[in-house]
Amino acid sequence: MTTDPPTCPTESASEFDPREVVGVSGAELAAELRRLRSRAGLTQEELAERAGISVRAVSDIERGVRRRVYPVTARQLAVALELSAAERSTFERTARGLPAAASPASLLPAPRTVFFGRQHEIGELSEQLAADPPILVTVTGPGGVGKTRLALETVRACGSNFTAVHWVQLGDVGDPSLVMATIARSVGTRPTELPKALRARRTLLVLDTFEHLLPAATELAALLDCCAGLTVLVTSRARLRISGEHEFVLGPLSVAAAGLFIDRALAANRRLTIDKDLIARLCERLDGLPLAIELAAARTRHLSLADLSRQLDDGNEVLERGPADLPRRQQSIQATVAWSYHLLDPAAQSLMRRLSVFSGWTLEQAEPLDALATLLDHSLVTASTDTTCGTRYEMLDLVREYAVREAAAHGETATFRAQHANDFLRLVRELEPLLRTTEQGAAQLRLDAELPNLRAAQRWLLTNAPSQALSLAASLWMFWLWRGGLTEGRQWLADALAAGDGTAADRAKALWGAGWLAFHQRDVERTGAYGEELLQLADDTKDAVHRRNALTLHGLTDLAAGDFEAARAAFIQAQQALSGAREPWLIATSALNTGIAELCAGDVSAAEGRFVDAAHQYAELGDQTYLYRANRHLGAAALVNGQLERAEQLFAAELLDEHGSTEWGMAESLDGLSWVAAVRGDHERARDLTHDAADLRQHLGVLPHPLDVLLSHRFRGTPTHPAVHRASS
Repeated sequence: MTTDPPTCPTESASEFDPREVVGVSGAELAAELRRLRSRAGLTQEELAERAGISVRAVSDIERGVRRRVYPVTARQLAVALELSAAERSTFERTARGLPAAASPASLLPAPRTVFFGRQHEIGELSEQLAADPPILVTVTGPGGVGKTRLALETVRACGSNFTAVHWVQLGDVGDPSLVMATIARSVGTRPTELPKALRARRTLLVLDTFEHLLPAATELAALLDCCAGLTVLVTSRARLRISGEHEFVLGPLSVAAAGLFIDRALAANRRLTIDKDLIARLCERLDGLPLAIELAAARTRHLSLADLSRQLDDGNEVLERGPADLPRRQQSIQATVAWSYHLLDPAAQSLMRRLSVFSGWTLEQAEPLDALATLLDHSLVTASTDTTCGTRYEMLDLVREYAVREAAAHGETATFRAQHANDFLRLVRELEPLLRTTEQGAAQLRLDAELPNLRAAQRWLLTNAPSQALSLAASLWMFWLWRGGLTEGRQWLADALAAGDGTAADRAKALWGAGWLAFHQRDVERTGAYGEELLQLADDTKDAVHRRNALTLHGLTDLAAGDFEAARAAFIQAQQALSGAREPWLIATSALNTGIAELCAGDVSAAEGRFVDAAHQYAELGDQTYLYRANRHLGAAALVNGQLERAEQLFAAELLDEHGSTEWGMAESLDGLSWVAAVRGDHERARDLTHDAADLRQHLGVLPHPLDVLLSHRFRGTPTHPAVHRASS
């Protein structure tokens, strides 16, 4: 059988290779060209014009007359059809009568376990690799997060888009100068011929585990510069820091973590009893790190899930001795973190140890900044945006645990703990005055963000510096009041007061705060006891503020007992104690307290005047929280006077504020609206609002104020506690 002569002037006999003629019919080529032309929406004439060949040539191929075409013709057709690199390679081989090339995926390491999650990440990474070469994508993340497996699964998913894929394992290469030689050996050429070998076609080069070879990054950059068809995918705990690098940050597993644990645990112990809730907690404790999850799951061969959880909580080394075929650095979590730690310079190692005492920190708390940048680059620290604190940084628990052990080994723990506690005591002292100003919202949010650090600082201070523990607890009582952590705040104050140390000013503030928190949990006996001790202290200090606060606590106990006239007298005395003092917030709050006692006693007009005065002063101070509270009390007075619409507006104001509301204020507002609904006869709405308010109070750990109890009894007919019931009857 003879072969048709060239049908295009560009087809020269010099390109004919007899070895490419095989005894295969042209049906496969014909079907493929018809499919691709149809997909492109082209007629035979249009395809011929685009490719620069005759219509006869296209027709002959599609009719199966031609069993193969010359290489240049195949390339022209591929370009005209706008084929991808992988499609072009396949089409050209088919057009030339050659067998299909081996799949790039067949050249990859073969995983022996099921892959969980990361489908979104695979899609994103595949898109980045699809960009026009030359391109460098570096998958970064902490040790054990699954960078290698993600790279492997991504290449398996999109490797057909490349004409060649080379997987190069660098974990065991100890010298950066050997990187290029290792790559060349994997490609199958000499180092001097490497650029030529990678230049001619679209190639994907995967370099696994690069973090200890960073000096070789410049050679890699040079390789990219001279290889127009090269795409490089790198896995590394640190980015390479060369121009053109695209960093792909890989975080821990979330939803898929439990599935991974169950799969690996059942492989270790097929009779294991699955407790999904406990497994979810275990995965959270393991930071969602796939390596940690796999190591822990393997322990279920000998431990129940409950025993495993206890072992982890006790800090026992249960994440050791992974599969023997893993690299040594991955056979335990400690070895994984140690690998990264020992790649750091001394300054970065020192900072990592110091930061181990933090539960998250801000930029200003982590110096030197160059060392922090190094920790970020090596994926030992993560950064996130916080609307209150700006950028916030933290370590995964498993990384922090290693750093804690290193700090102890260096004899630095006590020093770091003392410095940490002092730093947060200073921060609390700076923020405390802001809790009564226009900046109170930001101050509360900042304190809430730092709560884990504050707890750690308080624990250390109680044991090592009780006077400072008292100062810290005393400065935070109003934060606990509005955050809703009354039980925890009371415990802080009780422990610090029991330590029996500290200045008179700190002790007085602590007694005042402890009395307030006890009152709002209806522990009136403790409120009275704190008030008595504070009054004795005020007699010694002759301090007007101390006396005012002691009298306020006495007034609160009278109010809770239903003796409203005695409460009114105590609150008035408290305000008078500040005569001439520059304490506008305390004066405003004394007016508010006096108005509450007057409203309870039935003197609505006098109460309204107090509430208006207090509201004006809070507005001038910028204390939105207490301004809303004063307005809610005005709403209560309006309700008593039968002004339902005004009452409803005043009660609803804080609920309509998306940014300035507090859960406590919302609870009191919901109660107020329930009273309005009850007066209007809408008892179903009143009941729903009451339940919502009760749920919020239960969450906060507070009980209704005596005024709220009295008004609930009056307008909703709900039971009240005996003292208020007697006073209102």
